[in-house]
Amino acid sequence: MMNLFTRKKNRNNNIFNTCEYLLNISEIKFNQQILAEKLQDHLDSPSLLTIKDCLQEYGIDSAAIRKGDYSYTDFELPFLSSIQQEDWAYPNFTVITDVTNQQITFLNPITNRTETISIEHFELIDKGIVLLIDTSSKTDEPNYDFNRKTTQRKNIIKYTPILAMLLIVVTTGIYLLRGLTAYSWIGFGFLLTALLGVIITTLLLWHEVDDDNTFLREVCGGSGKKANCDAILSSKKSSFLNISWSKWGFAYMTTVLVAQIIYPGQFSQLLLFSCLSIACTPYIIFSIYYQAYIVKQWCPLCLAIQALLFANMILALFFINEIFIEKIVLDYFSMIIVSLLGILFLSSAILVVPLLKNARNSKNFEKKWKKLRYNPEIFEALLNKGDSVASSEDLGIIVGDPNAKNEIIKICSPYCEPCSKAHPELKEIIKTNPDVKIRIIFNASANEGDIINQPISHLLAIQEKLGSKIGHEALDEWYSSPEKDYGSFAKKYPLGNELKEQNNKVFAMHEWCNRMKIRVTPTIYINGKELPEGYLIEELKNFF
Repeated sequence: MMNLFTRKKNRNNNIFNTCEYLLNISEIKFNQQILAEKLQDHLDSPSLLTIKDCLQEYGIDSAAIRKGDYSYTDFELPFLSSIQQEDWAYPNFTVITDVTNQQITFLNPITNRTETISIEHFELIDKGIVLLIDTSSKTDEPNYDFNRKTTQRKNIIKYTPILAMLLIVVTTGIYLLRGLTAYSWIGFGFLLTALLGVIITTLLLWHEVDDDNTFLREVCGGSGKKANCDAILSSKKSSFLNISWSKWGFAYMTTVLVAQIIYPGQFSQLLLFSCLSIACTPYIIFSIYYQAYIVKQWCPLCLAIQALLFANMILALFFINEIFIEKIVLDYFSMIIVSLLGILFLSSAILVVPLLKNARNSKNFEKKWKKLRYNPEIFEALLNKGDSVASSEDLGIIVGDPNAKNEIIKICSPYCEPCSKAHPELKEIIKTNPDVKIRIIFNASANEGDIINQPISHLLAIQEKLGSKIGHEALDEWYSSPEKDYGSFAKKYPLGNELKEQNNKVFAMHEWCNRMKIRVTPTIYINGKELPEGYLIEELKNFF
């Protein structure tokens, strides 16, 4: 069982484990949930590109190369590699932490622990792909403390219902065992089997929602030839009255569990479920026969349910043996309530499972759609179909390397809220892409009475008199301020006649915007072409 769950962890989280280990040894502060979301949401996940892009967000530069004739000692530690043993279905990534002439130390993708083996042995499993790592510019996760507290609150909210349910079951179990009667022990038995049954039938419903889930595939036997949940759960006899046995089982086990909690050890409930347990005996025989002789494959989850049903049948026989027919007094109200609960749980399963499946399919479709949408070739084709912009040389404020080959033109207004939100998005692109520059062009008249003109002239004057560095700082401060108070801004950056000297520049930008028929801000041009309709400014990071 331990091997099963370590394999599951490896298959689901190899990329996560690799990044987590590398960030830890690099002494970078990060939140596991944030890291997992970054990796999962990546359009090419799981891949080496996923790791590369994710590490870049923590300031870790990387470069993928083929090992070729290089020796492992030629690479600076740590570095990443792709390995695959004979019994692995696919390659896994690993982190190399130490190399000598004879041995190599790496993170075992299966056990998630470091392991040292001979160079010769490692070369047999090495796929020849190396990701070199540079941590000289490493940085902690932005808003680390805030994200950590937010994640803690989310986890408390997420796991509180599960913990509450377990406490309810434990409390009910203790209450039943205090009776020390045959009825209380039988009630406790129904409670325990129902709890296990709810867990297993939930996995079966999960299989209906996500039949490609790697964890469920491992539970169902991995690549075994005889163990195959898919073969059973998708067969002709996998449903009754057009309702899957998984939904019937979930409704039944949940009803038993809730009934034992609401009416612990009640005679009427024990009799009801004893009769139902005995009535389920033909289904146990049918299911085992169908798997063994018709499909000739086994569903481990289905067998677990049959075992629980068989245990319930034994409990039912003990209960029937204990009662005397003449002493039976039934509580019809509680039996009706429990029966209605069973109908409620069955109806809920019938309604919710398709909704969850549609939500999963929608998420997969969205990911595929984004992968197509963010394809550089498609974006370039759409971009080239757009209108070309007139030359904007000598206009506005340049942010980034003036000699960068890619230029993003942002036409904006100093009091435009969307322009303020777009500013940090574009600055982030420059931060990670030295080949991109941003040209900020303001759309305002040169009229001294125009309040929009004042901060524009001031920003241009700061750039001209105090230099680009202070000019960029002033620009960041202006757009990051929640309230655009020009008076306070002017006091912090006092200027004189330099403001009037900017009128020609402001007028030139205004005339250029009129020729381009700019009507809204912000308007974005990329390398002389207008941003294609439907694309957002925050999506540009996918292309640079």
